[in-house]
Formats: sequence, C-alpha cells, structure tokens
Amino acid sequence: MSERVEEKKKQKQEALLMSAFELFTSKGINNTSISDIAKRAKMAKGTFYLYFKDKYDIRDRLIANKASRLFERAERAMREQEFSSLEEKVVFLVEHVVDQLNENKALMRFISKNLSWAIFSHIRISNMGNMNCMDIFDEILEESGRQFRQKELMIYMIVELVSASCYSVILYGSPCSLDELKPELGRTICGLLKQFEE
Repeated sequence: MSERVEEKKKQKQEALLMSAFELFTSKGINNTSISDIAKRAKMAKGTFYLYFKDKYDIRDRLIANKASRLFERAERAMREQEFSSLEEKVVFLVEHVVDQLNENKALMRFISKNLSWAIFSHIRISNMGNMNCMDIFDEILEESGRQFRQKELMIYMIVELVSASCYSVILYGSPCSLDELKPELGRTICGLLKQFEE
C-alpha cells in the first residue's frame, strides 16, 4: 500500500478517535452513537467499521491510547531531570501523570478508574505508535539494577492507588487537596517499592 493511502487511513482513524473523544466527554458514552461519531468526523457510518468494531472498541482504544500518551509525556519529562534513586523516578512519573489529569479533568473523567486496565490491556491503535506503558516501568526498574518480585503486580498496585485516590481529589477536591495528597502518595509508592524488592 502506498504511503499516501496509509496516511489517509491514519487521518481517518485519528478523525474518528478525536470525534469519539469529544462526544464521549461531552455527551457520555451511552448517549453517543456510532452515527454521531461518523457524522462529527465527516464520514459515512460504514467507514467507522473499517477501523473499529463498535463504540466500546473505540472507547477502549481511546483509553489505552490516552493513558499511553500520559506516561510517554511523563517519561520524556523524567528523562530531562536528574534523579538519585528509582523511588524519585517513579514518584516523578506518577506526579507528572497526576498533574496532566488535573489539568484535563475531561480526560480524568473519561479514563475514570481505568488507568491500570489501560496499562495492562496491551491494546494498540494501528499506525498510532503508542507505546506500552509497562515498557517505561520495565526500563526504569532495569536501570536501577534492583530486583523485584511480581513486578507487574507491583506496578498495578501503584497505578491503582494513584488512579483511585486521585479521582475524587482531582474532580471534587475531596477529601483533601492534590497538594496534600501528593506527598502521601509518594511515601506510599516508596513503601510499595520496598515491599516488593527482593
């Protein structure tokens, strides 16, 4: 297939994804139809099915893609800093993701409590180049030279802790402010790393 055809396919897919995200975050998933998504993307409804099975498929792919982008931006920012320990790197990554979600509350609502699912789902969007979030964690764990048992479980627990505890704080300012939560999250993450270290 020519590059031009591939580029057009990628543009159509991106337009559908952007339309779905806008509609899902403004109207809700239940109130959004495939026709709505296609219409907003200025495409025929049949075009939608060339890329996605149904609206739940596009939702899942969006969640996975948006989560990957959060962690990719956090990792790029982390690589520009100097850290003396693995704990500092992980806490920085987490705080960067949390800050991004705090800045984009529509994204926080959309991802809801599915951040850990997105990391472990291994869902990719063809042609989008999103990386596996676990690759980021694997790399920094390996760079530390330290050994951890049940590494995936440890990362799952860290991400679940962050996702669940930040949801109400970011969206409703309850039961505390984000500034109050962050140091406690950092201490708890350090404790989890210590607990799983061999």
